[in-house]
Amino acid sequence: MPTRLAALGAAVLFAVAGCSSPADESATIVTPPSPAEDLAELPAASAGGACILWDYDFIEQNLGVRFAVAAADQVDDTSTCVVQTLSAPWPDLALSVVETTKANATIFLDTRMPEKATKLTGLGKAGYRMNTKASGEHGPTVEIGWLSEAKQLQTLRFTFAKDATAADVKDMNAKLLELAKALSTTNG
Repeated sequence: MPTRLAALGAAVLFAVAGCSSPADESATIVTPPSPAEDLAELPAASAGGACILWDYDFIEQNLGVRFAVAAADQVDDTSTCVVQTLSAPWPDLALSVVETTKANATIFLDTRMPEKATKLTGLGKAGYRMNTKASGEHGPTVEIGWLSEAKQLQTLRFTFAKDATAADVKDMNAKLLELAKALSTTNG
């Protein structure tokens, strides 16, 4: 979706900047046929990467937030996905998955768990949760990372808009844990 919007924006710029001659003072401005909100919503999975593991309805059912734009990347054995709303840069939700690791629970907790995180039980072989305060233009974040039963490193990170309250963060801790459990891979 962002690529299509960028291409549309570039077409508008080319139409305004490059299609009129110096003698032609009345340049034609090209406008999109409808606002971005009216464009058809592409499935999150169409972005590829880790986005193939979820869809907007699944996320909304688990978190209560409706996202509409997805972007993904794949570098070596790490796949990522970020989803956002159309109306603002936050909230957003990111998922990263490392396809396989030789780490066990002890190594995961010793090397992958951030210093200020708390250990989680009941999620994969080992897990953690970390809440961070608002920073820059965005609100607080809730991050959950875990070593799945299928020996994958998985991380979910929800970033709030600036106006999020402490109650919003507390509520998201429970919701994000349930989403992590639904996404956690098993051996079979």
